[in-house]
Amino acid sequence: MVRVEPQTVDLESWPALAPPQGVGGHAAGLVAQSLRQSARELGLRIDYPDSSAAGDYDAPARVVLRDPEHFWARLAGGGVVGLGESFMAGEWTTPDLVTAVAVLAPWVASNSDCAHPGERAYGREGRARVTGGRRRGGPVEVEDSVPGPLVSLYADETMSTSGAVFASGARTRVRLDDGTDVVHLESPAQPPHRADLGDGQRRAVDSLLTLAGVGEGSRVLVATPGWGELPMRAAERGAHVRTMTSSTERLSALGARFAHAGLDDDISLFLGAPSESAGAADAVIACEPGAAAGMAGHAEVFGVADRVLTSGGAMVLHTVVAPSRPVPALVELAAWESRYVSEAGPAPAWRDLEEAFARSARLTLRGRVEMTAHHAETVRLWSQTFAHRGRDAAALGFDAVYRRMWVFHLAAAEAGLRNGWTESLQILATASDAEQHH
Repeated sequence: MVRVEPQTVDLESWPALAPPQGVGGHAAGLVAQSLRQSARELGLRIDYPDSSAAGDYDAPARVVLRDPEHFWARLAGGGVVGLGESFMAGEWTTPDLVTAVAVLAPWVASNSDCAHPGERAYGREGRARVTGGRRRGGPVEVEDSVPGPLVSLYADETMSTSGAVFASGARTRVRLDDGTDVVHLESPAQPPHRADLGDGQRRAVDSLLTLAGVGEGSRVLVATPGWGELPMRAAERGAHVRTMTSSTERLSALGARFAHAGLDDDISLFLGAPSESAGAADAVIACEPGAAAGMAGHAEVFGVADRVLTSGGAMVLHTVVAPSRPVPALVELAAWESRYVSEAGPAPAWRDLEEAFARSARLTLRGRVEMTAHHAETVRLWSQTFAHRGRDAAALGFDAVYRRMWVFHLAAAEAGLRNGWTESLQILATASDAEQHH
């Protein structure tokens, strides 16, 4: 039996983790009975504090329950949100959180005895009923709100927070009936190591810049600068770069990084939103524009590209989408994410982006690079790095509950990428004169 030490939760900081209602109730009992009966079929082993267990000893997924009654009550009352909160509260653990989430989240999302807050919030199609990420009376937020100190605990030296592209992995290219090109990056031949992450992130950025045709003299609008790697590498190619952030913390960090690299004269940085940028551009590039606002963030970048791109200019996005309509597990995990990480909601479906291109006044979709396996490896390496830096996280003020929250977030992201719930894409579109479009 795995020993799980008691966890302390500061309920003033984390009121949602107070002992759940319904402990020992009928609904919780039904959930407990149902999961125990399904364990073998799911490939799940459940270990209890009294040394009893359900499921096969060598099952692929294993969960260790410290507080079974609270665990069942949270699933009954909160569904997948309760699953994540129970992990944050230290009521269960597992030697492989990605596999556990991949098994438990779909089961909880489909079980009638568990609550389904994601479906209530986003509907069966996973489309948000309200637009997230919009300031009251202001523009849509197209950049994430993850603080720099937290990023430094799991990312590499580039501070990039989107998927890397590792050196190995075959490329296949096909042209679809609609004329768009699809390049698929196979999984790396060997699992990459943490030391490979920085080069992988630079390779991903270079892929974006090459897709956009960025070179000497290009006028580039970087709609989401992240923590600086993308605008810096564009400037190093000789481009004239404009970028912006709505965060004063990020503005200061970016300015210092650009100056340290000797690129502050080559990159124009301002405090504001992409919609406030002026002047023509040969390329508009954005990484994860839906991180805080979902499809609204993508639409914001589409609108900017429609307005500023010269004829023949390129819009390139690096984004995560659902290949079809979001599966129930993704919708329910988004409900947990909206409470603790981002209010964006489920990843937009690929068809949502296709419809956005069809509505665009000037943009035509040209193709995409599919790099999902590489993004999954990226998140795996982030999780490894974060696990090794627990003491650093504590020293920076991230308490044990916050750290477990972030561990669950990373595991959910990796589970989605590995199980086909989400895909990671680099997307190319070009702009025409409005009267020539379509």
